[in-house]
Amino acid sequence: MYEVEVSSVVLPSAQELLEQLSPRAILESAEIYEIHEASADGTEFTVSVEEDEMTVAFTELEDGYEYTFVDGGGTFEERYSRLTVEGGAETRVTAVTRYSFDSRWSFVLNRLGASTVTTELETTIANLVERTYADGSDTEPHDA
Repeated sequence: MYEVEVSSVVLPSAQELLEQLSPRAILESAEIYEIHEASADGTEFTVSVEEDEMTVAFTELEDGYEYTFVDGGGTFEERYSRLTVEGGAETRVTAVTRYSFDSRWSFVLNRLGASTVTTELETTIANLVERTYADGSDTEPHDA
């Protein structure tokens, strides 16, 4: 099992970000998943990355979401992610992914995949912040 964590201090308030946060928003913000279908309650999605189709199940948390790839489509043996938003003097968004590739070479693939997973998490956070501004925040984004 390999773990990647990305954390960023952002300008929108925690409340503004949490209002925009949803399973669909997380998947769309990652920019790598093609969404095929969603469950009626919007907590489970069938997605694909290139040729691999996967099922992603979301659980809402008080401060964000956790999601598991329940069917890794032959890519992952296991994959779990959590995206949380903390308020206070500053707003911090943290994304953590734990994963293991489904291969006899997973010990090598896990390390090689770390930069791709890091980029996915960074892109997700950046796009969620941008989405918050596009939907009415009265402040401008900035790099933290």
